Amino acid sequence: MGNNTGKYSKKAIIGILGMLIFGTGTMISSKLLLDTSACPIYRQSEYPLVTPWEHGECPRYMKKKFEKPWYQTAVMFAAMSFCILGHMFNIFYDDKKAKQIAAAHARGEMLEVEPPKVVKHDWKAYTYIGVPALFDMAATTVMTYGLVLINVSIMQMLRGAMIVFASCFNVLFLKRKIRAYQWTSVCITVAALVLVGVACIMGSKGDTTAQPWNKQLLGCLLVVCSTAIQASQIVVEDFMLSDINATPLQIVGMEGIWGFVVTCAICWPLVSFAIPGEDHGHMEDVADTFYMFVDNSLIIVFSIIYFIAILFLNWAGMVVTQETSSVVRTIFEAVRTAVIWIVDLMIYYWFAKHSVYGEAWNTFSWIQLAGFILLIFASQSYNGYAKYPMLFKYKFDDDKKKGEDAPLVENGDDLDQ
Repeated sequence: MGNNTGKYSKKAIIGILGMLIFGTGTMISSKLLLDTSACPIYRQSEYPLVTPWEHGECPRYMKKKFEKPWYQTAVMFAAMSFCILGHMFNIFYDDKKAKQIAAAHARGEMLEVEPPKVVKHDWKAYTYIGVPALFDMAATTVMTYGLVLINVSIMQMLRGAMIVFASCFNVLFLKRKIRAYQWTSVCITVAALVLVGVACIMGSKGDTTAQPWNKQLLGCLLVVCSTAIQASQIVVEDFMLSDINATPLQIVGMEGIWGFVVTCAICWPLVSFAIPGEDHGHMEDVADTFYMFVDNSLIIVFSIIYFIAILFLNWAGMVVTQETSSVVRTIFEAVRTAVIWIVDLMIYYWFAKHSVYGEAWNTFSWIQLAGFILLIFASQSYNGYAKYPMLFKYKFDDDKKKGEDAPLVENGDDLDQ
């Protein structure tokens, strides 16, 4: 279908549903992983008074949550790296099609088919992508550390800070102009984020199962910081990849490969041996990670769901980008956030009643809802879908100026998470 027609093709509808289902699955499974408990690895130096245990047989009070952000980052990149197989398949298919057309022309046959695109194997496309992958790695890990401390709906809404940082980076680094209505939307976004943050912190008071308010505040700040890193990643991609001929599958796949290699070969050894922390004296004990992974089958199940959700989320995101307009992607982002919140509430009140999974509705959830509605309004206003011509100027003088005024990002552009 064309983006300007009134109806969407089956492919577009499948892509939209895919982004909704797998986008929700990614966030929910990520939080479920963090909230699932298992026996830690036994070390006599740490537990001298406790008898060594077998898998699943440690004392109940010894079990701890699977709070392993670097593990989730590795799984995310592993899923993204599979996109390179799709890229290789497309190269093979186009090459085979080109040979068939050439053979037909040699026989004097005239085929009414569109010739396949010629793919140039530019080494820059395979190496430069490694730099944005580092930003993606940092953003995902910091965001997951924040998710350890706050509810997934809060985290998803705080990612609306992307508009704030994108606008600032537009002006500072890309020298693009931000119009008055966009700056107004940025201010509204900040107000909405404050409401969401206040709801998060105040809602933790009196809740014995929630993190204390100071850790909730830290979690909010970590998510906002991760959003700033993601906005920086987009600036880097705009600068480094704008002149590189690479397909979306190739970019996502190579970013996954680079990110997975760096995470496993460099970051895991550092966080497991060199950087101190609360995980058996380390920032993240990798040996303990895999012990807990085997100890509780739920961790395996949630990891598989997380992997599959990210893999198909990237595919669905590419379909939506190709088949729909930016209006659809902006509306989808709001719908996805709402669905994530609803599913998390259903988990707490229905699927796993009053357990460690999901989130409860409290008095301050109404403040969060108000912040969410304000975020939607700010997003629609920022991208020019909700217009107020009596207050602001929306028309561009020429196409060049329109390009300069284009937003750095639109909601829904971030496909990894």
